Amino acid sequence: IDDLSLVVGGAGTLALTEAGISTVAQLAAYRGDPPEDWPGNVAFLDAVVAANCRRAGVPLVRRLDRPTVQRADVEVDVDMESYGERGAYLWGTLLTDNRAPHEPVLYRPFGTWDPLPSTEEGLAFGRFWTWLMAQRAMAREAGRSFAAYCYSEQAENRWLRASADRFAGMPGVPPRDEVEAFIASDDWVDIYQAVNANFICPNGKGPKRIAPVAGFTWQDDEAGGEASMEWYAAAVGLDGGPLDPDQRDRLLRYNEDDVQATKVLREWLDSQQI
Repeated sequence: IDDLSLVVGGAGTLALTEAGISTVAQLAAYRGDPPEDWPGNVAFLDAVVAANCRRAGVPLVRRLDRPTVQRADVEVDVDMESYGERGAYLWGTLLTDNRAPHEPVLYRPFGTWDPLPSTEEGLAFGRFWTWLMAQRAMAREAGRSFAAYCYSEQAENRWLRASADRFAGMPGVPPRDEVEAFIASDDWVDIYQAVNANFICPNGKGPKRIAPVAGFTWQDDEAGGEASMEWYAAAVGLDGGPLDPDQRDRLLRYNEDDVQATKVLREWLDSQQI
């Protein structure tokens, strides 16, 4: 039925409906000022453009003639896997040294298969943080720039802070102020924010929506946050449930694909392909 909610959500849908606009086609054709009560945190023009994109089958529209994204000599892509409120069991990384293009780009996971919550979670986080800070320090000592990337830092930042608090004093676990300093630094880059700054995205800004435009696909057709919860429960036999160790390999492939997707996206943003 071409409902407005295909491109606009929340308070925006209500404001448009009250103004007599209830379909994507009507919004695409609209010219004029934003309706009364249009939410201030959403650019109205973005909604109109998104409606036109959806009707034309256009997945992305550039905001700028030339998209931009922060790059560095040494780059680390990071993706974290968690299970509800129990904790973060896996920190996946992908290291790229752009000064050494012939060096392999290696995926390194830091995790535990002890059911959450577990002290092994803290040890895994400590190993991840120690390794990440070592790459940062080595880059600086060599006079090279460094950046670590994630897709939508809200989730990673939550568990960076929570892990520092919960596992304070364990080997490799940093004090909270060290985590805060890293999060606030230019060395921590959110590709979601880069996508939002560079594009209007009529189909959403999640990696599963955006990365295919850059040519990336996940190995597992069922890959996604909700599915990964089921895989994890089986991987560790959570709460006495049936144990399926094969799901551990599935989760590692999923996590590796997530960091690969982040790398593909940022390199695509910085390329001449757009």
